[in-house]
Amino acid sequence: MKILHIIPYHPSPSAFVFAKRQVQDLILEGHECEIFFFNTKISLALFLSQLISYKKKISAFKPDIIHSHYGTYTAYFSSSFHHSPLIITFQGSDINHTTDVHPWREKMGKWMSKRAAQRANGIICVSRKIFDLLPLGKEKAHIIPCGIDIRIFRPMDREESKKKLNLFPTTRYIFFNANNPIVKRLDIAQAVVKELSAAYQVELLSLNGNVHPDEIPVYLNACDALLLCSDSEGSPMVIKEALACQIPIVSVAVGDVSERIANVSNCFLVPQKISEIVDNIKYIFERPNLSTSGRDKLAKDHLDSVTVIGQIIQVYNSCK
Repeated sequence: MKILHIIPYHPSPSAFVFAKRQVQDLILEGHECEIFFFNTKISLALFLSQLISYKKKISAFKPDIIHSHYGTYTAYFSSSFHHSPLIITFQGSDINHTTDVHPWREKMGKWMSKRAAQRANGIICVSRKIFDLLPLGKEKAHIIPCGIDIRIFRPMDREESKKKLNLFPTTRYIFFNANNPIVKRLDIAQAVVKELSAAYQVELLSLNGNVHPDEIPVYLNACDALLLCSDSEGSPMVIKEALACQIPIVSVAVGDVSERIANVSNCFLVPQKISEIVDNIKYIFERPNLSTSGRDKLAKDHLDSVTVIGQIIQVYNSCK
């Protein structure tokens, strides 16, 4: 198949890396793919300019499928002009209520997601919660979390990983994804580290999108634990990445986290309370070199990237 992917533009190399990796997986499966990076800045002139470029891309490429990898403005744009079947993947904040944008933009974005869902030929929701919140189109929706390349994300020696990153060998590190510090609740993570620092030499290894995606497995393996304390999520990739690296996880119950870490050794679901987060991380710190059964769980849930891309291809075929 020839598939045109619409991905929101962002200058960070790690932005929407899950979508870019899906494109690469499809190419490896023998499909022809091109990407249209859509600038989501709200501007009528920019919208019209991009619409012209989009029409030219479709005319030249003649895709069998158009796949929008986000809702709101991106999906609305993708659905404004298309003769090929349109697939939309809703990721989380395009359906979930968010507080990190202006209320007007939040309301408009949700309206755009609803309108685009109505126009789409097929819908992919990355979690059950996103499916449940989907305003329209449940009859054509599929629940398919983004997959993980378990060849890239794998257990590595912690001390060697620290050396590669020039980290202190005796410091305990907590991995934290801070690419959206308000929603991800960086304030809570910092408060947790402050509490722990009374008894441990500890630092938050906080990433905000400035690290190349290929280096993330090394950062994860340099850490004693991963912390996720967000207000909302869709299907957080970092949880699946930590599972693949078999790093202990302490997380609040957002998105599909409770499903992902259910019955996984040394992974803990906690309320969004500093004291309880601290207690669980202390448990991990007091048992050096704890590992998890994360890779077994990913296999059980069929979340390796090869299996997931096969499910996405089935969605494409059902909409042709």
